[in-house]
Amino acid sequence: MAHLLTFILSHAVPDVCVETVQVVESPTNPQWGLDLEEGAFRVIEAECRYTLDVRPRPYVYWRRFRETFSNWEQLAFKYGATVHSVVVCKLCPEFPSQDALVSWLSDVLNLSPGERKLLRLCGEV
Repeated sequence: MAHLLTFILSHAVPDVCVETVQVVESPTNPQWGLDLEEGAFRVIEAECRYTLDVRPRPYVYWRRFRETFSNWEQLAFKYGATVHSVVVCKLCPEFPSQDALVSWLSDVLNLSPGERKLLRLCGEV
């Protein structure tokens, strides 16, 4: 999916160089528990958030993306993005699932049904 995302995002904001794009899965709100066999605490459950990492200049890319696509914020909230990632962070919003991330990006960029399906197939979403 990385090559397809790189292609799509580089065409969405053509005046900013895009070399690579990755979906990043970040655990949040870890729940710790005592592993009686190991005698140590470990994470037993964690929620994950999904975002896009655009390189080499992520802040420049997402600033230009936000200037270009005025509906990005409204759609981010529609798909469950965290308030902090939309209001405070200057990068891609964080979503509760990879499917929500792909749906948000597809809606913001107004991708065709075929492009949406291809993106989901490549990411196995």
